[in-house]
This record gives sequence, structure tokens and C-alpha cells, in this order.
Amino acid sequence: SSSHDCTIRKWQLIDGKELDVLRGHTNTVNSLCLTGDQRHLVSALSDYSVRIWDLKTNKQATDPLLHNDELWALAIPSDGRYIATAGLDKKIYVWSLE
Repeated sequence: SSSHDCTIRKWQLIDGKELDVLRGHTNTVNSLCLTGDQRHLVSALSDYSVRIWDLKTNKQATDPLLHNDELWALAIPSDGRYIATAGLDKKIYVWSLE
């Protein structure tokens, strides 16, 4: 889950226990998307950045990718080759994951 407290939280579905908190965002996390191989989580933020998280280490896998305004939409195709993002800058960015 993501929220206004600038974190992403991983939960155990069976009992609702919080497993981990991913920290490093500087503003509201607006959107999350899991890669098809379930190894990475991608987040889109109000601080104009896209962040890619390694779910084994719970650390950012790369430097943030940047837009010119707040991000509100995020998508990853099932093949996981790229990320598409959109925000208030009225642009769609396509980022390669290869």
C-alpha cells in the first residue's frame, strides 16, 4: 500500500501483518505497479519522480526517473520491458527497463 506519509508498506495477506516499510519518498506516493516477474515494485509520486524498488532488498534499484510535474498514472506491460507514466505535465513517458 502507499499513502500520504511518503511510504510504501508491504503486508501479509493472510493475517494483515505489516512486513516491511519502504522509505525514501519525499512526497505522496500516488500509484504503484508490480512488475510481471514480481521482483520489482514501481512507484509514481507527487515529487515528480518514478522509483523502482527491489522487493528482495526493499531498496531502490535505480536513481529516480523524473517528470516535470506530479505523477498520477503508472503502467507496466506483462513482459516488464518498460514503464509508462503520466502526470500533470500532460506528457506520457515510456521508460525502458532493459
